[in-house]
Amino acid sequence: LHDQLVSYFKGTPYEGNFEFYFNLLYTVYSVPNCVLPIVGGVLSDQFGIRAMLVVFSVFICVGQFLCVVGALQDSMTVILLGRVVFGFGGESLSVCTNAIVSKWFAGKELALALGINLSFSRLGSVANDLLSPWAVAAVDVPFAFLLGFALTVVSVLAAVALA
Repeated sequence: LHDQLVSYFKGTPYEGNFEFYFNLLYTVYSVPNCVLPIVGGVLSDQFGIRAMLVVFSVFICVGQFLCVVGALQDSMTVILLGRVVFGFGGESLSVCTNAIVSKWFAGKELALALGINLSFSRLGSVANDLLSPWAVAAVDVPFAFLLGFALTVVSVLAAVALA
């Protein structure tokens, strides 16, 4: 996706420092998540795992929506804001899903269940790495972000169904 984004942001104010902005896409998600899962765990214990599952899913969905808007406006700044909001839910959602799996499989095949949960999570990352460049080639950059948004909507609906 890197090369497609380079082309997409050619001729914009971000072109000269594109590598810096591209690296920020990961950094603005990752740095806060050195601490946020702890906060997410505390909030999940205080307000309930299922309720926070919905809240964290909504953060991810809103963050991805902002990425779509940023892509439509050729604004790396809005995309970065979207990544920050996305990050508020991202790893904390993992804390919730692990807690749910731990409750469902308490005393029986817990390690296997957690392993399967993690594997599906990584499978989603691989699918994103493979499908995003295809979506850009087939349509354009905003379309790729829009596909991601559609999946986050499904995630919110699934979280609401669990709650």
